[in-house]
Amino acid sequence: MTSTTLWLIAATALIALELFTTTFYLLAIAAGFLAAAAASSLQLSIGWQIIIASLVSLVAGYLIKQWKNSRCTPSEMVNDDIGKIVTIEAWLDERRARIHYRGSHWDAVLANDCTQSDTATWYITSSHGSQFKISNTPPKS
Repeated sequence: MTSTTLWLIAATALIALELFTTTFYLLAIAAGFLAAAAASSLQLSIGWQIIIASLVSLVAGYLIKQWKNSRCTPSEMVNDDIGKIVTIEAWLDERRARIHYRGSHWDAVLANDCTQSDTATWYITSSHGSQFKISNTPPKS
């Protein structure tokens, strides 16, 4: 088997694996392997093939990272839960509660400007992981 064939087999395997990860970074490495296959077909030494594979993979990985960062930054992410009304099931302590929302039970913590009360209406003001921050006043949009 020639080195061109080996580079092509490795690139094909990475492309197939990418179907399971969906990160695009394996595609960057596969692009490097395809460039190395082209270098191999031009009869360049194995050292040059590895250098070309590395450089193309690094550049492709960098471009993928830039593309991903340009698509959506954390500050632009929309949280559809903010402003939704929740029901307090039980108070765990002065600042923490167990709430009912979307048919399930969640942990919640009171917003900084809020104190525990018998208010019937509570609003989600933010979320961190699976914990919501709630307030008895609706959040400002």
